[in-house]
Amino acid sequence: MIKENYEHWHVDYYNEELDFLTTATGFYDDIGTWEIFFDEYRTDDLYKILGSNCDIDKDLGVFLFRANDFNEAQEKFSKWVETVLIPYIKANPKLKTKDT
Repeated sequence: MIKENYEHWHVDYYNEELDFLTTATGFYDDIGTWEIFFDEYRTDDLYKILGSNCDIDKDLGVFLFRANDFNEAQEKFSKWVETVLIPYIKANPKLKTKDT
């Protein structure tokens, strides 16, 4: 299990059928949990995906959720990708990641 001695870690999601890989980053916070951020799309696209009330940090991306450990983060991130991100990408096939 990854503990607080780590600065950060990456939570990956891969869907073989779609040949789709995406990643979030977890940072240990001062209350003893991990804050999970997602930053693979431009800010305006993140607002479209998540709505205008989402909290976007200019360096870290959008704050998705808190988790107590890596396994919880992996489970929550996979659920978020499958219920929010993939449906949005399917409805908006021209959506590009920051690096493309």
